[in-house]
Amino acid sequence: MAYNGGMEYTAPVTLRGWRERVKRLSVPRARLMDNELVERTMAGDLRSYEELVRRYERLVGRVIYSYAGTDAAVEDLVQETFLRSYDRLSTFNPEYRFKTWLLTIANNLGIDTLRRRREAVEFNPELHAPLTRGPESIAVEADRARSVRECVMELPETYSVPLVLRYAEGLTYAEIADVIGITVPALKSRLFRARNMLAGKLEEKGEAG
Repeated sequence: MAYNGGMEYTAPVTLRGWRERVKRLSVPRARLMDNELVERTMAGDLRSYEELVRRYERLVGRVIYSYAGTDAAVEDLVQETFLRSYDRLSTFNPEYRFKTWLLTIANNLGIDTLRRRREAVEFNPELHAPLTRGPESIAVEADRARSVRECVMELPETYSVPLVLRYAEGLTYAEIADVIGITVPALKSRLFRARNMLAGKLEEKGEAG
């Protein structure tokens, strides 16, 4: 019968499409790309957003720390960053990286917080300091780290934040430019100026070289 023949022809196609959909849904969230998790979140899958939080809460915390400087404030601001990003998911452009978009929100929140509280940007070079061998070397490194931190705290956030994002967080020039909202050439110029300013302050303290 033509009717049955039609069913025999179309049903496998429909079933195959359904199986592919189920297969996609069964993929562990940890193996999905960021944009796929965003898409699932917007479709109502809150566990997909929990996976995004798991992936990036530490990175967001490190960026926020550049502004907040205290663990208690960082925790609140990280939570606020993810709440804001969740509320604004409909504005996310999938042509861009979710991580960069998220850090832009974190950076803007940090700037607002810094301006409200008038806190200085803090830098933690100990995290990236070379390994030392003895107590004397450790003491020397600790003293220099303190000096660097104090000098960076004295810089305006315009220069402090790019230093932190580049040398403490290891973000690329393109990522930092997107986060801060400037061009890559402008960022490189700002970093050059920031390094010179930092070197000048260290020289004044007798920490040059």
